[in-house]
Amino acid sequence: MTTMSDESLMKKIKKNIYGKSQTVKITFPAGLGSIALLEIKSILGSLWFAKKLSSDCFVSKNEIIIENIHMVAIMELLMRNQCFSDIRLVVFRGKTIDKYIFEKKCREIEWDFYINKKMSLKLKIDSVASKAFHETALKKILADSVKNYVSEVVSGENSIATTCIYADLYKNKLTLSISLAGEPLYKRGYRGTLSASAPLKEDAAACCIQSALQFAATLQKDFIPNTVIIPFSGTGTFAFEMLQFYFQLSPVLFEREYALQKMSFFGKESFNFLVKKADENCLLDKDRINEIRICCIDNSKNANIALLENITNFKKILAKQTTEIVDELFVRDLKTDQPFFAKDFLTMDMTKIISDKAKRFGNIFIPLNPPYGIRLNRTSDSVDLYKNIARKINEISDLTKREQKHLCGFILCPTEETWSAFVKQLHYLKIETYHFTQGGLDIRVCQFFA
Repeated sequence: MTTMSDESLMKKIKKNIYGKSQTVKITFPAGLGSIALLEIKSILGSLWFAKKLSSDCFVSKNEIIIENIHMVAIMELLMRNQCFSDIRLVVFRGKTIDKYIFEKKCREIEWDFYINKKMSLKLKIDSVASKAFHETALKKILADSVKNYVSEVVSGENSIATTCIYADLYKNKLTLSISLAGEPLYKRGYRGTLSASAPLKEDAAACCIQSALQFAATLQKDFIPNTVIIPFSGTGTFAFEMLQFYFQLSPVLFEREYALQKMSFFGKESFNFLVKKADENCLLDKDRINEIRICCIDNSKNANIALLENITNFKKILAKQTTEIVDELFVRDLKTDQPFFAKDFLTMDMTKIISDKAKRFGNIFIPLNPPYGIRLNRTSDSVDLYKNIARKINEISDLTKREQKHLCGFILCPTEETWSAFVKQLHYLKIETYHFTQGGLDIRVCQFFA
């Protein structure tokens, strides 16, 4: 390994990382690439730093490639997105015909531009459609190439590392990239206890929310949700993702670190500038608070305890905003004075919530992630459950029509049977369905609007 002075290294980094265009790979929840692409275009179209390059985006099955992008714009994507799973900076792309060429390419990379002794690494090798490359042998070659630059190279699914280097081989085409996130981006930083019932990762939840609101916008141009009703609210994933989107709360404002911050090329001044801009662009203020409220409904005691914990964490992170503002977002059960309703959504009288004279309910948004065939506190057939949910949606739709308002939402359906049962019971609602993969399940997302 060749060493160089800090000053010499910084000059080379400035020239080769910040002075040249870069390429990144964006990963996203499987099947939700179209929503991730829209978010990319939205952020790149409104950069807080002056746009320096005209970037090109290419969508493949499992990732989005962005070429000709400036390093600071990459940093901004990392800090502002809600829908990505990871952002990986490409450090090499080219052909390699055998393991000897693979080794040569790995050793030619200026690894000290990216990694250093403050970091530990995981390595992941994916070799597809090639008989010439054995993944175990390639992993050893890559490990030997980088081990002197970092504190440790670790292995195993349960091992902890600062970040991961990916070697993706398709036939004789090699791409080496490094995760700028480290921890997956769905880990926002405020979450405490996770739900054990139909858990949904935050990046997938954000994609579903944004997709449904875009669907509504195509049918009603000025649609803005005023009341968000969340049945089966669990630990609050939909609630917090909705708040982040509605108030433009960039994830960087929460208590999480990025692997980028420990990398050799990390630009602290640019990062701090973007944090400041994220704070300035946050719309969490008294006037906007009055335009929306969140109604969480779940009859699971454990889920509601976890929700309270997450609300507390959420408020702590946004301590510079008054906690009273955050408290006002959640509709409280007047009987228990809790920011949730510990009740069965299917038997609740919704008129008492959405017809509050003191605060008009306006347009309603309902994201639904039922606990896949198992009603909390009692067993129920999943098809009957989805039929009953559809009937409840019809009831709420009738209430909104009386007030000349609109209803928008979506439901996650784990089988064709549950999707069909839900759709057949809906009355006079426009629907649209798409698929994504979660935990090995093909999830059908039925979006509805009335």
